[in-house]
Amino acid sequence: MTNEVKPAKKREAVRKCPVCGHESWRIAYGMMTSDAWAEHPKREFAGCCVIVEERIYPATGKVETGVPEWACQNPECRHRWW
Repeated sequence: MTNEVKPAKKREAVRKCPVCGHESWRIAYGMMTSDAWAEHPKREFAGCCVIVEERIYPATGKVETGVPEWACQNPECRHRWW
């Protein structure tokens, strides 16, 4: 008999949107299987194209560039940030 330890299931990372305060999910890039969708219901899958975006940082008003890591789930906001 073996004492196999199963890895603990991680909670999905969820943050509040800095613009509207709504729930935001981490963005995952790449081709995801249906298993990945089932394992991570609170993750936004963006496909395999990683696109650098420009945005105006709300706190400073300065233009920044980067690859978004988070996406607001409010359909009226949809703010993306890194």
